[in-house]
Amino acid sequence: MSTFPSNPMNDLQALQSVENLAFPGIATANGTLDSTESLYGSAEAPAKSRGSDPQTILVVEGCEETREKLTQMLQYRQYRVLPAATGREAIVMVQQQHVDLVLLDVDLPDLDGFRTARLLRQMMDLSRLPIVMVTSESDQNEIVRAFDAGANDHVCKPLDPAVTIARIATQLQLKSALQRLRQSEERYALTARGTNDGMWDWNLVTGELYLSPRWRSMVGLDGVSWTPHGSEWMDLIHHEDRRRVQLDLEAHLCGETDHFETELRMQDGHQTYRWMLCRGLAVKDSHGTAYRIAGSLTDITEGKVADALTGLPNRMLFNDRVQRCVDHQARNPQNRFAVIFMDVDDFKLVNDHFGHDAGDDFLVSIASRLDTSLRKSDAIIARMGGDEFAVLLENIRHVDEAVAVAMRLHDKMRAPFPVGDREILTRASMGIVISEFDPESSVPQATGEELLVRADTAMYFAKNQSELPYAIFNDDMLAENMLRLELGSQLRHSLERDELTLLYQPMVQMCDGTTAGFEALLRWEHPEHGTVSPNTFIPIAESNGLIIEIGKWVLRKACQQAMRWQVEFGRPIMISVNVSVRQLSSTGFVEAVTETLEETKLQPECLKLEVTESFLMQDPESTIELLHQLRRIGLTIGIDDFGTGYSSLSYLHRMPLDILKVDRSFVESMFDSEKNASLIRSILALAKSLELNVVAEGVETLAQLQRLQDLGCHFVQGFYFSQPVKPECASELIDHRWL
Repeated sequence: MSTFPSNPMNDLQALQSVENLAFPGIATANGTLDSTESLYGSAEAPAKSRGSDPQTILVVEGCEETREKLTQMLQYRQYRVLPAATGREAIVMVQQQHVDLVLLDVDLPDLDGFRTARLLRQMMDLSRLPIVMVTSESDQNEIVRAFDAGANDHVCKPLDPAVTIARIATQLQLKSALQRLRQSEERYALTARGTNDGMWDWNLVTGELYLSPRWRSMVGLDGVSWTPHGSEWMDLIHHEDRRRVQLDLEAHLCGETDHFETELRMQDGHQTYRWMLCRGLAVKDSHGTAYRIAGSLTDITEGKVADALTGLPNRMLFNDRVQRCVDHQARNPQNRFAVIFMDVDDFKLVNDHFGHDAGDDFLVSIASRLDTSLRKSDAIIARMGGDEFAVLLENIRHVDEAVAVAMRLHDKMRAPFPVGDREILTRASMGIVISEFDPESSVPQATGEELLVRADTAMYFAKNQSELPYAIFNDDMLAENMLRLELGSQLRHSLERDELTLLYQPMVQMCDGTTAGFEALLRWEHPEHGTVSPNTFIPIAESNGLIIEIGKWVLRKACQQAMRWQVEFGRPIMISVNVSVRQLSSTGFVEAVTETLEETKLQPECLKLEVTESFLMQDPESTIELLHQLRRIGLTIGIDDFGTGYSSLSYLHRMPLDILKVDRSFVESMFDSEKNASLIRSILALAKSLELNVVAEGVETLAQLQRLQDLGCHFVQGFYFSQPVKPECASELIDHRWL
């Protein structure tokens, strides 16, 4: 029998057995007492339940007489009792009525007590529905099974009334305490949510910092496991505000101010700075030393109409102005307007190379340049967040007016931007949407938010699929945008599902017509959409960061294939791999290339990396150092799509390059005019002066081949020789004589 202490009750003796409950009187050491007196005690006042309503106990006992005696005992203690003869009956009662505790016998006529306990526990956890099980004293296994079934406690037969009452009371008190704790926590959570403020609590001694979910959400840390330690949270504050915030905090901790209060700018999860009001109060020990400070963080951005970083109108103000134009057009359909959504290409690279402070200065310079290029009377430009800007053009008559503004902005962006002691070249991609509203049409008028989504969608097409710096929205873009989102989600699983593959296109040496090597070209064999063009999925991989993992896979597979050919044909085979901007800018890229070569045992001189012309000029000094590191490994380096970007001769001659690859657009148009042919001739002359070889891609006709041969081109590739083919087909082309 349990030795759990019980509170003594006057004239109360332990029951000799559960069966005694069936008799009118109970035998004790002093004789037979009246059953009521022996069960309840003659002198002790009955225990009162807390609150106005008595607590409800469900007594589950198969023996009717025992159930009645237990009911009497508990009712005398002012509990409300629900009697149940079977486990099924007990489950129904818990489903239909409020029950504070279950006193559950092991032996029941239908479901045994253990199974009943498990079913009850599935309905409510330990803290919400305590279960005290009645087990046999001689069977320790029953006690263990009771706890395994979900019991909070147990009492043994024969029942001791004092012990039984005490254990019931203890479980009810524990339940009440847990309930008060839950209510307190819920009250705190509701208060925090109701104020829409973030809460913080900083232990100045240990450096531990508690941040409420709302606080984390406000600064873009929701879903992120990292929590600032100590003063690390200061790193989230705009660099121009940090010193002032530190001084305000120190003044309060030293007792110079009654409370801590300051306004500051903090970056949210969209790389946008928002204005915050931070308040707190320090707790001090007996010596007056602050050891803890807690407070709140309030977003006050809506009270400020300007973007905190650039001074331009912010997203909230811009959205409001667009919606006003929508409302105005609803009343006057002839009043058309346009929205231009702009994204600065490769802004992340500036942040990665120079740091966020330099990135902020870069954005301020862009904002200033764009702002001065617009007439303020009928246009508003706003920073929408991160590296995104938007322009609202009111009172336009034709889409050409919006295009003219977009091209003016594009021209402004072409000039270099100073970042620190360097200059950065960038460009912007723009999406244009024209408001159209016909009150006679069944098509509803687009809202301001819908117009912004359409402009954003068009911007994406300009960034990835347009030769122009802008794209004008059409309805087909929405369907393609949905497909892009779908592909973006599925692309994450493409590697593990073995859906990506490499094809190989031969490069032909013009001097003798032999195969000089192969370019590895990535393809995605989608199970539903078939072969997905790289022009579609590579930009998606660039935007969501998957390009790093995919790029490593491509490099490893290409090197492995080149090594297989080397073993099979007994001589080195050059393999060319395109490397994305994100890959080149990622930390540890050179080390990753070195590891791949060591893993595959491919000689470095058999690997050629092709980089874009635009990457070379984004940060020429850093690029020169990176290329020298790759050259020291022994790699061949080429510029892909040469002629489509903005190169500087003063930098090109300093870069350790081997090959210029003429973009296919020049080859396609070389017969359109003598001027186009002169462009290729100029590239060849430039390459000769820099001692570089030239590869012309996109050769599809004999006439193109002969013209390139006359111009002195060194290497060619294109459909005239072979489409990109699988490795086994490419093997047959290695010894082929093309010319």
